[in-house]
Amino acid sequence: MSKCKRFVCVLAGVLALVTGFGSGAASAAPSPSAENVVTVTSANYAEVMDISRQKLVIMDFGATWCPPCRQMKPVIERLAAEYGGRFLLGEVDVDRSRDLSSRYNIRYLPTLVGVRNTTEPPNSRNIGYPGETRLRAWIDAQLAKG
Repeated sequence: MSKCKRFVCVLAGVLALVTGFGSGAASAAPSPSAENVVTVTSANYAEVMDISRQKLVIMDFGATWCPPCRQMKPVIERLAAEYGGRFLLGEVDVDRSRDLSSRYNIRYLPTLVGVRNTTEPPNSRNIGYPGETRLRAWIDAQLAKG
């Protein structure tokens, strides 16, 4: 394991402790509607950016080995369904799409990036899993930006 990956693993563990991973905060929910969630890769990135011209795209940078990412995934997918298409959740696996991780300068996992009109507005990042209540508030703040 590389030093960078080891650092991210340690950081993910610390974030898990700070955010209460394993406290039962995440609920087991049914899968959301596929129309609100898409896996983003280099192959479909341009298409996802085109969608950002019409509505908010939340890029979710995570990894399968990241405990807070695994904890947040069912929650944010459920929220994508609950918000009924007001935003598109674009899931990016940092191990498979290193080019996108580099493009967005991702250093910590999970990282959410709000994208509108193909750009990242100021203060549009959420790092770590803050719990469902704060995650919902962050999404609302991104939607309020227009």
